[in-house]
Amino acid sequence: MATLNRIKRMLDAERRTLLDQLDAVDRAIAALNSAGTAAADTGPAEAEVPSEHTASTVAPTRIKTRRVLSDSHKQALAVGRRKAREAQDAARGLAREMPDESFVPAVGMRRDQQPPPRLVKRPVKK
Repeated sequence: MATLNRIKRMLDAERRTLLDQLDAVDRAIAALNSAGTAAADTGPAEAEVPSEHTASTVAPTRIKTRRVLSDSHKQALAVGRRKAREAQDAARGLAREMPDESFVPAVGMRRDQQPPPRLVKRPVKK
């Protein structure tokens, strides 16, 4: 129960500071309005300000969300590019026989008794 009272006091203090800030903003707006009407009464001061510097209402700009392809569409694009590349190679006469879509290369498993391949560096003992 003590924590709830402490939280309530903290929120009340925050509310008071926000209300003080809001009052300060209201006073600033009122001062600007009174200065604006005083400047309008004088006349020549308003003529000095070009029209491009006057405040106008700004309409919010709507930005479209970024379009993202799904994984299946990305895969379909990759397959299409690969087929197009193969067709260009075939037209140039550089084509080689490629396996069809169902081909999956086999990955062999080494047994631990076999020595490592010759091209693998052996670890150096320090």
